[in-house]
Amino acid sequence: MVDVTKKTETDTDAPALRRRTSAFQFLLEVRREWSKVTWPTWKETYLTTIMVGVMVVLTMIFFFFVDSILAYGERLLIGAA
Repeated sequence: MVDVTKKTETDTDAPALRRRTSAFQFLLEVRREWSKVTWPTWKETYLTTIMVGVMVVLTMIFFFFVDSILAYGERLLIGAA
């Protein structure tokens, strides 16, 4: 049999409520978190940008050939080749 228990007011499944803070306290916390961020150097940013460009070009070439092969196969199927 299934055991059924009655929930009391102390049993809560709701997420914890956040306490309100002032705008000044919020800005202080933002500044504290901002200082923890590790920013990339310009060299890292530059190299990452170049790598993204290279991957985009390689992906374009790959899909161009796949699309060409599929289009040729379609033309063979319908007898237009």
